[in-house]
Amino acid sequence: GEGYAPPRLSDDESKPPPALSDAPPDVQCDCPAWLWPRISADLGDEAEPVLRQLQNRAPVYLRVNSAITTREAAIEMLSGDEIECRPHDMGKTCLEVVRNPRRIKSSRAYREGLVELQDAASQAVVDCILAVTGPGRVLDYCAGGGGKALALAAGGAGRVWAHDISPERMSDIPERAKRAGADIVVDLAPKGPFDTVVCDAPCSGSGAWRRQPEAKWRLTPERLEHLLRTQDDILDRASQLVDQNGHLVYATCSIIRDENDARTEGFVARNPGWTTVFSRNFSPLLGGDGFHVTIFQRTAQI
Repeated sequence: GEGYAPPRLSDDESKPPPALSDAPPDVQCDCPAWLWPRISADLGDEAEPVLRQLQNRAPVYLRVNSAITTREAAIEMLSGDEIECRPHDMGKTCLEVVRNPRRIKSSRAYREGLVELQDAASQAVVDCILAVTGPGRVLDYCAGGGGKALALAAGGAGRVWAHDISPERMSDIPERAKRAGADIVVDLAPKGPFDTVVCDAPCSGSGAWRRQPEAKWRLTPERLEHLLRTQDDILDRASQLVDQNGHLVYATCSIIRDENDARTEGFVARNPGWTTVFSRNFSPLLGGDGFHVTIFQRTAQI
């Protein structure tokens, strides 16, 4: 309270804080107050367990490049660099790193393209896509750094193209593809038609809050509404690139229903020539991030 020091605490400020156990659930779960009713309604009894899970540090997962090696061989090679991994049941190519994760990028297995960093749920989404759609001409429409494009190529999706509205996000794809032995075409203006178009759409990232804890506090009602409009626009635009009987994939790393089921239901309502053939939500309680995936098929003539 003197000179350049902060003012003295008031009587109220001097009181000990209330016990966390007495706080409302949004405070206990570290959730923005305006968003708590929405998430609570969406997840029901799982709301608190999921949000508490997202308060913890995220595990480190690797995707084994099945095009050039096996999970067992990758584990053995990583152990040579004192990186200990174990198989994770969210995917047949998934490994959880349990010791020395900071050594991954300098390891021989990573440098030679045997493994890539990728969340377990993200890998599970790719497995769902491959199981439903089969091989063909595949466009990763919101490719970003190319994680799903690489996984699709390694899984036998066929010829893979990568596109993003911000080309700079794709700057690492050529080098990553070369390291993995994958053939991925970076396309700034895809024209199609494609057999499968994958939209890993911009979203709140609520399923991955443990990776970016500050993101929940940057999210506002206005920002969420903007994201919902963007997601609708992406689905409508990407659907025009899908061939007859082809598939359109919509995915988010969100646990908010308005970004997931509400968007896919709205797409089908706006576009009667499409039908939903697969849909699943991956809970963070399974070990990976929170993820949603829906796969549509074009049924009407182009």
